[in-house]
Amino acid sequence: MSVQQMSQTRLRAWLATVIWTLAGIGFIVTFFAGGGADDFDTERTRHLAGAVAIAFGFIGYWTVLWFTRRRGEGLVADERDLQVVAGAGQATLVIVLVGIFAFTIGLWTVYEGAGVVPVGWMWFLAYGCAILASVTFAVATLVLDGRTGGHG
Repeated sequence: MSVQQMSQTRLRAWLATVIWTLAGIGFIVTFFAGGGADDFDTERTRHLAGAVAIAFGFIGYWTVLWFTRRRGEGLVADERDLQVVAGAGQATLVIVLVGIFAFTIGLWTVYEGAGVVPVGWMWFLAYGCAILASVTFAVATLVLDGRTGGHG
């Protein structure tokens, strides 16, 4: 299927998946390349690089929204698209909440003996939530769009 044949919803989901996956990889490399959580909070360069990765995701996605809009027509979506987006939002909420819960319980389990969790993990959790939610929503949109037969 060519780009011209894709629905606006599907095209945006594919592009968002690519953009946010790259942003996530950039952040993970930034976070773990300098030693991980133990010293992330003290290294300004890694903070900046992590912020750049997240900014890439947001700016890239906003750019996609801008260039995939239909001039003069507004959002191009039918009822099926609206159902796909609603279902993707519901799936994203559940996945992100379960992911955050599992991650924080895992941190507690690992660091329970020490009595403290390195602050770097809070940065990871904050940035990771934005990335996970964005990638999950895009992928869920693609899965639900494919399951409902897609319309282009």
